[in-house]
Amino acid sequence: MKTIGEIEELKASWEPDPHWDIEDTEGFEEHYKELLDFRCLKILEWRQKTIQETKDKAAELGCPENLRLAEYVMSLESRIEKLEGKEA
Repeated sequence: MKTIGEIEELKASWEPDPHWDIEDTEGFEEHYKELLDFRCLKILEWRQKTIQETKDKAAELGCPENLRLAEYVMSLESRIEKLEGKEA
């Protein structure tokens, strides 16, 4: 069984690069449910943040109901930032 510190360290290392299933981490099998719950909660938080950012952008554009336009504008802004070397 891992310590609370080891579990928190794993979570902290996973969060900036969540491209793997944290609950399947070798050596943490006994913490599967906790880690799965953590991953699901983070995914939900990130989705809610994205939805709110999209709603905010739509409102900023003066068309609060047009979320598709807001998503498109946000994707263009992101591409411009990458081209300018200002990746967020």
